[in-house]
Amino acid sequence: MANERGMKVDMEKFKELLRDQQNRSRPVEVDPIAALDRTFDAKTEFFGFDHIEGEAQILERIEKDGEKFIIVDRSPFYAEMGGQVGDTGSVFSNDREIRVLNTTKLGDAFCLQVEDLPGGEHVRLHVDAARRRDIERHHSATHLFHWALHEVVSADAAQQGSLVTPDRLRFDFNSKALTPAQVRDIEMLVNERIVENAPVSWVEVPHADIKGRGDIMQFFGDKYGDLVRVVQIGGHARELDWYSMELCGGTHVRHTGEIGLFKVKGEGAIASGVRRVEAVCGMEAVRYLAGELAGAGDRIAELEAQLLDAKKTLEKDRAAAAQRQADAALGAIFEKAAAAGGGVPVVAEQIEGDPAALQEFLNGAKKRQFPGVAVFALPDGDRVHIGIYVHESKTGDFQAGKLMAQLAPIVGGKGGGKPEMARGAGSDASKIGDLLAAARGIAG
Repeated sequence: MANERGMKVDMEKFKELLRDQQNRSRPVEVDPIAALDRTFDAKTEFFGFDHIEGEAQILERIEKDGEKFIIVDRSPFYAEMGGQVGDTGSVFSNDREIRVLNTTKLGDAFCLQVEDLPGGEHVRLHVDAARRRDIERHHSATHLFHWALHEVVSADAAQQGSLVTPDRLRFDFNSKALTPAQVRDIEMLVNERIVENAPVSWVEVPHADIKGRGDIMQFFGDKYGDLVRVVQIGGHARELDWYSMELCGGTHVRHTGEIGLFKVKGEGAIASGVRRVEAVCGMEAVRYLAGELAGAGDRIAELEAQLLDAKKTLEKDRAAAAQRQADAALGAIFEKAAAAGGGVPVVAEQIEGDPAALQEFLNGAKKRQFPGVAVFALPDGDRVHIGIYVHESKTGDFQAGKLMAQLAPIVGGKGGGKPEMARGAGSDASKIGDLLAAARGIAG
């Protein structure tokens, strides 16, 4: 806004005054890692987006005031930043397991606080997987809350800060107090997105390419490099084409369904015009709701039944949403096949979603009575799930089970089934293109 009006903001002075205010408003706490008061030339490679364990070399060992730290050349441990707390876990060295208590950054170096210093130079690092997954649930839920806040309250409700831990999320924003109805509406929107089990993806793009896009949340005043990481929920993976897109360097779930359940614990003011929401998700939300139920006496059984009904409803809604998505995709696929003309219509397509979506596509093909052969491949990490449908009038020439035996080995897999429908799986998703090409040629 200042740039648009030809004005400049003294960010260094702002940060100085902000630090002074923060020091006045809270007790003095000493971060043992920050207290090292050192800089390092080392740059740690972070590979924790895709892996939670791996090999590393120790670049430096540090002891100060009874605290112990190591600097490593590469790390699956996420270092505390952007509101997300640092990872914990273990260091394995010379047949010893040493606990990692925290991970922070010193410049470009990752600093692991450890219970004891490892003896060797070569170590194996292992992130506490359960704790990381809980953090990822709360981080992805934070993005969904941010989106829902704009939908329910106002797009002008700007983020002022956040905290993501294994057991809660905290989100600060400028706004008037939220009404109970607004809180319920936000919870409903977030949980609807969770039930959809939408994919969560991320992509690095030049900041200049997306700087002016109002549909991608970015925080003006933050310093970004030439490349930025955009986390997207929903839509087509890495295409930047859906409802929640935000610049973020943190770790996230792969599908919103992994969040489980979202519940706001409280909302209140922390400063003039600034509100704070605290919320929980996953098992923390379940535990919180269980605590709320404690002492309810005769109401407990009734509420448990209501929760069970709600769960069944959510599962039905999720199944219905998956069916709607499959029906919409099948309409376009079969329309293209009809336009192609020729003899026996054959479609062979890669589809997206969780493995359960494959059955929806097969059921949809049968429901629509597609008059030919339909082959679907659904990638799931390195694996691939395969489904084949053959119309009953074509089983004299083509049988789904036999086609599966022919096609599945292309992706290093196998499967089987009846003449009209078959399922299979393979271990090499990189060969999906070869499988689909072979499937398209079966009528030729």
